[in-house]
Amino acid sequence: MKYLLTIVYVAFTTGGIYCLKSGGDSLSIAFKNGLSFKIGYITAFGFLFYICSFLLWQKLLSTYDLSYIVPLTTGIVQIIVLLISNYCFKENINMTNIAGVLLVIVGIILISIKK
Repeated sequence: MKYLLTIVYVAFTTGGIYCLKSGGDSLSIAFKNGLSFKIGYITAFGFLFYICSFLLWQKLLSTYDLSYIVPLTTGIVQIIVLLISNYCFKENINMTNIAGVLLVIVGIILISIKK
């Protein structure tokens, strides 16, 4: 069950990042004639995903050791975001990105080794 919670957290976090990027500049706040707030539906989904992600994060922090869960989830999210940026947004991946991914993977393996 603990692993499922981590997977769902990573899915909501990366989903939120994807939606906020896809939504572009659809968020606008204006103070002319009072407060005006407009948001596109894709950006709204991104915020919703982030709220769910935050709530799951609170549970993860109370379930796992802090020194384990923060590097693990951060590394996995970074790798998935890099792949999403390349596949969905056609952003380039260079050798520095690949070296970083390899270092993250090595780090995840090292912190996952039981003593």
